[in-house]
Amino acid sequence: MTIARHRIPRRLVVLAPLLFVACSADLPQAPPPPDAVISPGLYAIPPGTPVDGTVRLTLRRGAATTQGVLQANGQNVRFTITGLAVQDGAPARATVTGRVFGLERSGSFAGTYRDVGGQASDFGAALRLGNDNLVLMELRSAPPGLSLGVPAEGATVTVAR
Repeated sequence: MTIARHRIPRRLVVLAPLLFVACSADLPQAPPPPDAVISPGLYAIPPGTPVDGTVRLTLRRGAATTQGVLQANGQNVRFTITGLAVQDGAPARATVTGRVFGLERSGSFAGTYRDVGGQASDFGAALRLGNDNLVLMELRSAPPGLSLGVPAEGATVTVAR
């Protein structure tokens, strides 16, 4: 028994400096502020990535809030989006559809979405919106000339309970 007692402290003496160096090499930095914008590069979708869900909503000219439906995993989840804007001579009513990527659960769909690349326009491009949970929505409007956008502070999605 006395032999085992002497071996343990010697091992700790040898390993202690190594553990100290390993732990102090990269100390964690302060967490980012809550209003920090995530880099658009995090929302890159490689070709062939499966779609996690689809969204459909109807925009009305002058309405600040729009209701929509997320279809994912065989379920329909109703949501409200505030801040999505239709620009430049929009019709009274327009249908917007989109694909959703990075959706792990319906709760990760809610949040503040910011523009992470491009504006939907008559060129057929999609408005790409991403939230802090790394969920990406690519929205396209049914009238091809309709231009969609969000303010700098983003659009807020709330999932109905």
